[in-house]
Parts: sequence; C-alpha cells; structure tokens
Amino acid sequence: MSGSGAGDEAFGIAVRKAGGASLTDAATGFLRDRILDLTLEPGEPIEEKSLLGRFGLSRTPAREAINRLISEGLVTVRSNRGAFVAPMDLDGLVALLDAYVLAERMVASVCKLEHPGLADDLRRMQASFARAAAKMDLLRITEINARFHGRIAQAVENRFVEQYSADLHNLARRASFYIYRRQSREQGSISEPGDRVIAQHEMIIASIAERDRDSLVAVVTEHALLFRERFEELLKSSGFETAEFAPVDGG
Repeated sequence: MSGSGAGDEAFGIAVRKAGGASLTDAATGFLRDRILDLTLEPGEPIEEKSLLGRFGLSRTPAREAINRLISEGLVTVRSNRGAFVAPMDLDGLVALLDAYVLAERMVASVCKLEHPGLADDLRRMQASFARAAAKMDLLRITEINARFHGRIAQAVENRFVEQYSADLHNLARRASFYIYRRQSREQGSISEPGDRVIAQHEMIIASIAERDRDSLVAVVTEHALLFRERFEELLKSSGFETAEFAPVDGG
C-alpha cells in the first residue's frame, strides 16, 4: 500500500500530539489507537514493512511499538509466523469481562479514599468524558474511562495492582469501542449508555469524596457489571447465546 496518503498524515498528527515524546512513544500510541478503533482488525498480521507503507512509520519505532503492544496483550506472536493483532474471540472476551469485574471490586475495596487529589482528578476526567460523549468521540471516551479507573487503581499504592488494572482496562477498551460503535450505528446515538456511565462515575466520585467504602464498592461493582451487561446485550442482538457467562458475585 502507498505510504503517502492519509496514514502518513494521521501519524504526523499523532507525533504532534505526543509533543516531546519519542517517536517510539508516538508510534506506540498511534498503533494502539488503530488496534482499539479496529482499523487494524483482530487477527490481522503486523509487519514492520507493512506499517511503513500503510502508516508511514519508520522501522525502528515500529519494531519497538510492536514489542510494547505485545507486552500490553494487544499484539500476539505466533511461532514462526510473526506478530498479529490479538484476537477478539468470545471465550477471551468472557474471561476478560470476568477478570474486569473482579479487579474493579478489588481496587474499590483497598484503594486509599484519602489519596491526595483523587476526587478532584476524577472530577476533571469526568468533565472531559462528558465532552467526549457529547461529541460521540468513541476512542476518546474509552481513553478517558481507562484513565478514570486507572487513577483509582493508583490510589491503591501498589504498582502490581495498578499495572494489572491498567492492562485489563487497555484490553477492555477495544471491546468498549466496538460496543459503542455498534450502538451508535444501530441507534444513531450513545446517549443512553453514555448517560448511565456518567451517572455512575458521579456516584463513584461522591463515594470517594464522602469516604464511603461500602457505597464505593457497590457502585463500582454495578458499573463493571454494566459493561458486561452491554456486551451480553450486543451478543444477544447478534444471535449469540450468552450461557458462557458464569454469574459473578456482585454482593
């Protein structure tokens, strides 16, 4: 494919947005977004040469970006066959959503509610989330949501928990983007799910500001189960059975 078209321009925008970040950082962010917005489809092979032609990425940043995305779980390596965009198979998504619900409950149960600046940081992110939702900027919505929950995980003050949460949210962003895109195409709007997410975010912030642990665990669990519920509804509308979803204790 030619490397002189929209791909070059899009990556150039990504580099400018990255500011003082390295080309590798910019390439990683750019390729991550192309995986999350399904421009690079699940199971699609990823080669440094093809990235050069399609997106105008130079070889070294492309190679380093692929390695980083492998560590994030968005790219997989098959023996003697090279690198591929990680699949989005049903079994894997079921397991991801189960882990997502359990991880969110864990974070809510042990995060430090008095962590400096926590509630204020979440309020700022919430305002950005609402603006992105109003514009139906789906990729931005998933990015801000991941940062919102990542900030709560940061308040656990355990780097292993924080990294685990970040990895799950990064993987969940692709499923979330797919759900939002399907809903926007079928319904012409994401206002109903977007409003529910915004309302639950407000409840999370209030619980943290009021130092109400029980309320926080309850609303975070409800929030995580909403994501799972939306995915199940999408499967049902597509004719899939959802018996594979074992119940997760939301008590």
